[in-house]
Amino acid sequence: MSPVPPPNPIRNPIYPLLAMSWQGDFCSIHFVDKGLLEGGIIREAAILGLDGGVWAQSAGCNVSHEEQSAIIKGLKDPPLREISIGDRKYRCTMSTLDMIWGTARCEEGKGGGRGGCLIKKTNKAVIVAEYPPRSTHGDVMAGVEELGEYLIKKGY
Repeated sequence: MSPVPPPNPIRNPIYPLLAMSWQGDFCSIHFVDKGLLEGGIIREAAILGLDGGVWAQSAGCNVSHEEQSAIIKGLKDPPLREISIGDRKYRCTMSTLDMIWGTARCEEGKGGGRGGCLIKKTNKAVIVAEYPPRSTHGDVMAGVEELGEYLIKKGY
């Protein structure tokens, strides 16, 4: 598959034009690093295959095989109460057949904001995004949804 042009410039500040690069017939880490992380609204991100495996991930996002399986199972059979990403636990605030929202669990005795995660299913993949406390749900949702819609349009 030859490279396809990235989506048009987007209103969302966290989704600048992507530097396209391909591995076989799928994009490389540029979807994660340039598409989701560059604006600082999302802290860590990964794209997982629905059939298993990590297609792309940021340097600090280490989703174990067990966590990948739990995420995919949770999307097939909602609702979920809790989800783990890289040993960080999130309380699920919304869980549907194509999306999971989670709020970070605060550790006892530690203050500050919590941040969270947003997981979006496409035709063949799952986008996993973890965000810091300063990010708004709207900004996170806009960036993940835009990437999700782009992947769906391209058959992923």
